[in-house]
Amino acid sequence: MATRSNSVPRSRAPRRDALRNDTVLINSARAVFAEQGPNASMESIASRAGLGVGTIYRRFASKDALLDAIAQLFAEEMDHAATAALEDPDPGTGLEGFLEFVGVFNAEKRRYAAALTDRVVSEDVSAQTAEKVRQLTQKAVNAGVLAPGTTGDDIKALIIALRGVVSASPDGDDNAWRRFLRIHLTGLRTNR
Repeated sequence: MATRSNSVPRSRAPRRDALRNDTVLINSARAVFAEQGPNASMESIASRAGLGVGTIYRRFASKDALLDAIAQLFAEEMDHAATAALEDPDPGTGLEGFLEFVGVFNAEKRRYAAALTDRVVSEDVSAQTAEKVRQLTQKAVNAGVLAPGTTGDDIKALIIALRGVVSASPDGDDNAWRRFLRIHLTGLRTNR
């Protein structure tokens, strides 16, 4: 007589086609939200993705669930950008590159950035990113790129202000936030 195993059943890994659909779906949702804002229909997203609406709802119970997933992905992308900036051997270039990423990142999402702001994202990821920005700032101060006393909170405030400038600018006009960033970075630099 065969004995039953008392092992806990393992959950199956997602199928390859399900993973591919998730990627296509998320990328399509990002593009549709960028064009139409957060009121875009799930049907528009499904059409862009070349998938049925039922496929979306099997993966994401609602548009809010889809926006939550996108917000989490954005938090992870921001963290990766902070990591890359921190790894740059030139702290000034790393900081500028990160802030440029933040500007472009917000400009691409300007139509639905507000819908993402209030989304719950992993506090661990947010804390990691904030720590990386603090380290990046300190590295730039230590290298003499930023004025002594400049803190990660100063850069965080700059990022928040940058979001505001992006949201107040007309679609497709990146001049305002780029000018704003250039002026503020100049103000934070040391006078050599």
